[in-house]
Amino acid sequence: MKKSNAVARYHVVADTIRQQIRAGTYMPGDRLPSESELCRQHGISRGTVVRAIELLVSEGTVNRKQGAGSFVARPSLHRRAGRLLSFSETAASDGRTTAQRLVHFKTASEEQAREFGCSSQAMSLVRLRFIDGVACALHTSLIPQHIAQSVPALTDCDPETIKQPQFSLYRALEQAGHTVEDARERVTTRLASDAEADLLQIQHPAAVMVVFRTSYDATGDLLEAVEAVYHSGYYTYDIHLTRSINPIQNKDIKVHSFGGRSSNNQDRR
Repeated sequence: MKKSNAVARYHVVADTIRQQIRAGTYMPGDRLPSESELCRQHGISRGTVVRAIELLVSEGTVNRKQGAGSFVARPSLHRRAGRLLSFSETAASDGRTTAQRLVHFKTASEEQAREFGCSSQAMSLVRLRFIDGVACALHTSLIPQHIAQSVPALTDCDPETIKQPQFSLYRALEQAGHTVEDARERVTTRLASDAEADLLQIQHPAAVMVVFRTSYDATGDLLEAVEAVYHSGYYTYDIHLTRSINPIQNKDIKVHSFGGRSSNNQDRR
């Protein structure tokens, strides 16, 4: 009976801390009260506090730092290998809300198009992305011009849509008949530029996660090449690994690196 009550109590404490985080009492990055302080606040034992914190850590609500304490986790884009989802779809699968702010939309330079692997003229779409109201990523997307011209949101036909907080490029492409069927990604790290640090509101110098993705339709034509720069604390990537190698399954997924960008070994036309 005592064990049952103890279990119920640590769940209650964890739920109270969750509600305080949602209400803004504790913001992302804030340090939670110490274990002894939580014991006094809730009139409970240290063991119950430890179990409550462990529960919050296991669900990703709280992070522990050795010797520093427990901190409210920053909203993270939790990616899982093998699942081809857009930014908003990935966040929604974890119960997060997303928004965007348009930085600019213009014709890309020839040099930028080459860097992103576009063999023809392209449009450059730069957006600041938010999860649960927190700026966490800067996306620079290049869309081949002949693709962009067929998407109303990327033309003068519907210029306001691209400015909407809930705009989704994948959804706009699909509505125009361009379904993303396949993508290749490469994840690296580097220091943020001054402009990136300013937009993401992080202290410079700071490390960032950089995800470069190329997305294709069923015929292998490029639909988008995007460099997504993430605040390092806002990006989680889960990968399932196995010791066995199936040469049939893996024969077409080798990735080669070219100047920081990535390209699959297949001919993408």
